[in-house]
Amino acid sequence: MTRWVDGAREFTTRLDRRRFLAVGVAASAAACAGMPAADPGSAPGLGIATAPNPHVFPLILAMSLDPSLPVRLLPIAESRDADALFAAGQADGMLAMTYVAAGKRLSGAVPDLRLHTLTTWRGFFLVAAAGVRGFQDLKGRTTIVSGPVGSGRGGGGDLIFQAAARRQGVDPVNELQVEYLPIRSGMERMMSGRAAAITVPSPGSTGLVARSRAPMTAGPAAPFTALDLQTIFSGFPAFPANQLPLGGLHVSDTVLGAPEKRRQLDAVVRAYHDAAERLTADPQRYAPLVAAGYGRHFDPVGAGGFSAPLLARALQEGDLVYRAVRPDPALGPDLRAWLGEVLDRPVGADFLVEGG
Repeated sequence: MTRWVDGAREFTTRLDRRRFLAVGVAASAAACAGMPAADPGSAPGLGIATAPNPHVFPLILAMSLDPSLPVRLLPIAESRDADALFAAGQADGMLAMTYVAAGKRLSGAVPDLRLHTLTTWRGFFLVAAAGVRGFQDLKGRTTIVSGPVGSGRGGGGDLIFQAAARRQGVDPVNELQVEYLPIRSGMERMMSGRAAAITVPSPGSTGLVARSRAPMTAGPAAPFTALDLQTIFSGFPAFPANQLPLGGLHVSDTVLGAPEKRRQLDAVVRAYHDAAERLTADPQRYAPLVAAGYGRHFDPVGAGGFSAPLLARALQEGDLVYRAVRPDPALGPDLRAWLGEVLDRPVGADFLVEGG
């Protein structure tokens, strides 16, 4: 059950064309809404950029339940596409992997980006062929890192995959045969037995394992298993068991310094929390709204959809866990240490917007 912590805190040319179109779709949506790009403070709602990933599910539900919510969803194909939207003043924030956002701040791509609310605590898996129990079993074998639209190289899945391999004493660059593919192509490679494992976020991981177990004339010799990447990173007592601060809502300092934007942010965070509660408590009822909304928003950027029953199953099996949590002094040290481990560089306390 989702809970509110501390009462109020809790990839070739075709792919480049898709990425260009994705940013164009978001920019056109903003223009149609009558938003002057040069003045983010005059926007009618908070502009939230997000690639097709599980972090967006509660926000889609919140927008479906309350069409008046002061937010504009800006769909992008890959997280790097958000940089131009921030530079143009069209994006106020983004839903993303926490370490991806931290990397944007550290690299200077979005120098004032900060983590406001943690949202996603489970949802990333390595779906593996029979007999694969960890990264040691993948040495010399083809492992696929997938992206939702592009190749996935350098994306959120790639970063946590490499960090997890290092945790298990495996050099992902020199000891693994890694291929980068869009998720649909990667899944077909797995089903045909031409790869030993693939990175897949839920509900895709849930669906791929179920597909490998279904009676069929062609498929894997034995069912797949989902290796839980959340359990690999031990030594962070501030995190709940088998959970990691994977995703969150990140905003720019401009938002934090503008009273009206701050009010919109507070409203969006409350609505996200409420929607996450509803989705977790009654997935059969609310998953259809999420699946439909996801298709409307992300079909234009080339992202494949999912079925409502699959999302409901992922939630019921605990493959997806949402908890809206504001960073605080108790969580901060472990959070920054984990982010630093994934990025392989220190993350400063100024990345966190601590909740009161």
